[in-house]
Amino acid sequence: MSNQLYGRKFKLTIILNPDKTVVDTLNAFGVSPLVPNVVIEQNNLDQNALRVTFDVDYPGLQGWYYSEICIYNFNVSTLMQVIDDGAAVILEAGYINGNYGEIFSGYIFQSLFERENVTDYKLTLRCVDGKRLFSEEFTAFSLDKGRNNQVAHYNAIMSYSQIPIEIGNVPSQLRTTTMDRGVTVFTTPANSLADLLRNYSIDKSANGCFFTKKGVTKYFDMNDPVKEPPITISPSGEGGLIGTPIQTKYGCNFTCLLNAQIELDIPRIQVTLDMSQIRAVKAAQGVLLAPLDQDVTYQVIGVRHVGDTRGNEWYTYVTGINKQGAQALMETTTSRGL
Repeated sequence: MSNQLYGRKFKLTIILNPDKTVVDTLNAFGVSPLVPNVVIEQNNLDQNALRVTFDVDYPGLQGWYYSEICIYNFNVSTLMQVIDDGAAVILEAGYINGNYGEIFSGYIFQSLFERENVTDYKLTLRCVDGKRLFSEEFTAFSLDKGRNNQVAHYNAIMSYSQIPIEIGNVPSQLRTTTMDRGVTVFTTPANSLADLLRNYSIDKSANGCFFTKKGVTKYFDMNDPVKEPPITISPSGEGGLIGTPIQTKYGCNFTCLLNAQIELDIPRIQVTLDMSQIRAVKAAQGVLLAPLDQDVTYQVIGVRHVGDTRGNEWYTYVTGINKQGAQALMETTTSRGL
């Protein structure tokens, strides 16, 4: 095993709400950089660090992304500060010499405090991220005639939304023509942008989608190319593959040591399972299976990071589909001569 996968590294930053004296310095998270954050760090086997467990789940490209972060035995003053003023979290994890990075950034929507056993007190931070922060909030603004559609695009998300959301890209299909009359928007940011694309798009493609992660919204087309080069995951070396990948209906699932490079993102990330054998599923009547990719390369469409700074868990669970997407092998009884 490579020494790149030895020595855990971890950092949890809890961003606090601003008080009224610094409310004018809010950043994209809606919090102030002048308010000191609560930071928990661990390098290697630091026995003085607090025990923290986390379960970060990104199961698909659209929807809510829920994560739970548990912190054990906080001191009372810090505990109450986080419960009262905790607004958002940034979670980084991996290894000291490699595969370290941010695996979650989102908002705290519930804090739960409990006594787990005789000696341990646990604070659970339930956090949320994802498209519905963008599609279910509200925006209201007016634009004068003469503005171009890109300005409307920016205003719909960044300036007038209840929760500030950064724009990752502007759809290339959106015309930059100016508006010949003013417009008033009183809806969700998602509906506003959908109307812009429907009315002013060069390409009326039905494959366009919005993807929101870590407070950033990206527009993408399901036919867009994937990210190159693929990440190599093997039983030894940098990848840290654990067990045997298992074939699924549209690709395969596998587990590896925690790897912050593997994430749900746009463009979609590819993973190559180097030097590994995939456990094929049994064929069944009426069940269509995707053929195994000859290059053993799959697109990442789901990621779950699980870790315990004092325990054994430090894993990444990956859901992959073949490079052609969700296209099952169309095999019927007639094609087999039955």
